Amino acid sequence: MTTTTRTHKGRKIRRLAAGLALTGASALGLLGLSGTAHAASGSITNVWVNPGQEACVAAHANTYLEASEYSTSPGLKFKLIAQSGLVINSSPGPATYWMTSTGVGSPNWQGAGDYTACVKNNGASAVYLYYVIITTS
Repeated sequence: MTTTTRTHKGRKIRRLAAGLALTGASALGLLGLSGTAHAASGSITNVWVNPGQEACVAAHANTYLEASEYSTSPGLKFKLIAQSGLVINSSPGPATYWMTSTGVGSPNWQGAGDYTACVKNNGASAVYLYYVIITTS
């Protein structure tokens, strides 16, 4: 006959396994509660944009989106482009910071789909881009 002696280490491993199983079940439960909510985002950060170059990021929006850019000096032209290719918002000229948003009910909302935020360097020298970000829901 064999006897098994439980050790302190064995109890710790079983407790850890039980805790991980509970955490996993909780996470699955939260995912199940999320329903149809969907959010997406994209970004480009900390890059040099040389003259003539463009940096773009895209995300899918169902009901709302927000896009912004921030750079070291005026020199980047910002634009927000709908899935159809229509530019729905842009900075009036080179900007250091630009932000825009649109959503259901806004005049420039083009419906659910993919949207792209771009910055283009039309200047003569490189511009450091801190970020261009698009966030959607």
